[in-house]
Formats: sequence, structure tokens, C-alpha cells
Amino acid sequence: MLHAENVSLETIAREVGTPTYVYSAASIRSQYEALSGAMAAALPADRQPLICYACKANSALAVLTLLKNLGSAIETVSEGELRRALKAGFSPDNIVCEGVGKSAAEIKLGLEAGIHQFNIESLGELALINQIAQSLGKTATVVFRLNPDVAGGGVEKISTGQKHNKFGLSFDLVMAGYEQAKTMNHVEAVGIFTHVGSQVWQTETFEILFKRLAEATTQLRAAGHTVSRIDIGGGFPIQYKDEKLLDLNAYARWVRDIILPLDVEIVLEPGRYLVGNAGVLLSEVLYEKESHGRNFLILDAGMNDLIRPALYEAYHGIEPIANRSTPEKTYDVAGPICETSDMFATDRSLPTMSAGDLLVFKSAGAYGYVMSSNYNTHSLPAEVLVDGDNYTVITPRQDIEELIARDVIPDWLHD
Repeated sequence: MLHAENVSLETIAREVGTPTYVYSAASIRSQYEALSGAMAAALPADRQPLICYACKANSALAVLTLLKNLGSAIETVSEGELRRALKAGFSPDNIVCEGVGKSAAEIKLGLEAGIHQFNIESLGELALINQIAQSLGKTATVVFRLNPDVAGGGVEKISTGQKHNKFGLSFDLVMAGYEQAKTMNHVEAVGIFTHVGSQVWQTETFEILFKRLAEATTQLRAAGHTVSRIDIGGGFPIQYKDEKLLDLNAYARWVRDIILPLDVEIVLEPGRYLVGNAGVLLSEVLYEKESHGRNFLILDAGMNDLIRPALYEAYHGIEPIANRSTPEKTYDVAGPICETSDMFATDRSLPTMSAGDLLVFKSAGAYGYVMSSNYNTHSLPAEVLVDGDNYTVITPRQDIEELIARDVIPDWLHD
């Protein structure tokens, strides 16, 4: 019988229902401590990075609070995430705001709160931040996102550092941004930032990236600009199937050898790494059926609950909760959504299962619930956090009647 820490997943399914996301607090703690420990071993105590959890991976308030209590800062990419960070109790000094399309409302909220920095994605954004800061009588601390044209990420759709990607600025535009910032009374440019993608396991990718950051820093300083802060992003991989994991100690040594001598404040932005392997999606088999010689498992969880397989052709391990030693059978695993792409796996070998059996999708703690939707008017799943012998529903299952009640029928459509 599969458990999350000391709690049976069958118990959670019986008491909370399915589909449900289940997260392990111990796993999140372990990941954070591994990363912070590698940095502590490689860097002087007074030069430790500001570790900012990239909360787009999993923004449940309980998860944010857990990481805050461990000492984490936070990175947000929307007004909603910024409000979540403040609600979870993060100090504004520990909040980094980025995103390629910041709204005026998001910028205003960040300025009023007094966040640590805005990561600038375009010169138009720089001008808007200056304008809003002026109206509020504030000064915005900004760093420019450098697009280093370095490939990174497990697949093309999660690679963000190449010149054809929408993220960041060429070095010439970073230089131009610094020049413009000099003419602005309500913006203080203090550094640069980069992030080249997710699931980057090649340590040498970071060596190349850090050397480009060092070169950019040297050139900016030679032009008379201040570079007192470098945000080195994230991108650390987790294991979905057989991926290689990043050598954290080797990574920390590159930070020590290349970034540390630049005498800058270091900001680090892990996301998926901290929460991805800490979560599962719990689901129930609705039907087992055979058609045209293929065996299907039809589940109550669909692409609306976990979109990664449909969106990225991503692999998630699938395991039954109980009866794990029954003879194996080859299945196509599908959800209830009226889309051909609502397929989690094809030709997957699993223990023989039948209607009513429970299973989990592994490594679902990142980019699972946060990307879920109401497609086909399905309710959003519940979220549960387990800690030792205890568990708590941290996000109740959405009520369908409340969802429908949000709709408005115009008076002129009534008979």
C-alpha cells in the first residue's frame, strides 16, 4: 500500500476523494536543505545567495509558508502570485518580481509593498515602472534580464535562454537599458539576471552561462554602470523517469569560482526542484475497457487536472496504490475529457487494474495543480499536505455549483 510519509494514500482518497494532489512536507524540506547545504559548503557564510522559490511551480499558500519557514525568499511572475507571497507572510525584501508581461497593477503593488527587485524584460517595461514609481513617489530597484543565447531545458518548450525565445534582452539592449535608467529619477539599476530553462542537468551549461554573466558584468562596469547584484536563475532538474540530476556541489563550485569573485549579491531561483518530486496526483480508475485490441484505463483525472503530458508530451510515472503485484498488463491510460489528447500514457505496462482501483501520477508536485483548469466544467482538484502522521486539506475541492454560479445570464436573454 502506497503511503505519503506515514499516511496511507487510500485513506486520503477515501476521506478527501479524487482527483487530489498530495504533497510531502518532508520531501520539500529535504530538497531545500540539499540546495542550501551545497551553497553553505561552497560559499562563505556572509556571501550566501538569496534563495527565491519560483512559486509558479506550486503556489499553494501552505507550500509557500513551509518554504518561508525554512528561510526561503520567493520569486513571483504575476499580481496573483505577488499577493499570495504577501499573504503567506514573505517580507517584501525577500520578494523578486519577474515576468515578460508585467501589468501596471502588478508593478504598482510591488512598488507599494517595497519588493526586493523587478527583473526587467523590455525597455518598455522599464519606462512604465519609472512612470508608476514617479506617480507613487517611489524608487524601483531593477535588474535587466540578459538573454545569453544559451540552450537549456529538457525540451524546447521549457527552454528560455535562446535568442529566438521571448524572454530577456540582448546584451546591447541591456546596455541601452542601463543608459536609459541613468536618465530616470525613479529607477535604480543594480544588476543583471538570466534563466535559460528548466530541467537543466548539464553542469557545463551553467559554467558557460556564468562566464557570460561575468563577461557582461565586466563590460557594464567598464561603461560606468553599477552591477552589485546578479540573479543566476534556476532550472535544476528533477527525476520523472531516468533523467540525470544536477551535481549540486559542482554547481555550487561554479558559483564560487565564477560569480563570487564579481563581488555581487547573488540571487538564486529554484522552483520545480523544490516541489516536483514531493507531490503525486491521486486518481481512481472509472473503467477498464478493450477496443480494437487495445486496453484502456479511463480515470477520473484528466488533462484538466494534469496537462503536462498533453502539453509537453511529458512522462509521469504511474503506480497503483494497492494490489501492486498482480500480473502486468499493457494499458493506454486516459482521462474523461472529450479530447483525443487527454492521454497520460500509451503502451504503459502496469499491474492489472480494474474499476475502483486507485493509482498515482508521480512527480506531480510542480506544474500540476497550478496549470489545472475547468475544461468540460470539471471542478478543480483538492490539494493535501502531509507531514509525518498528519495531513491537511490545504485547498478544498472546488464546488461545481459555486463554479456555475459565477456565470451571469443577461436579462435580455430571459423569456
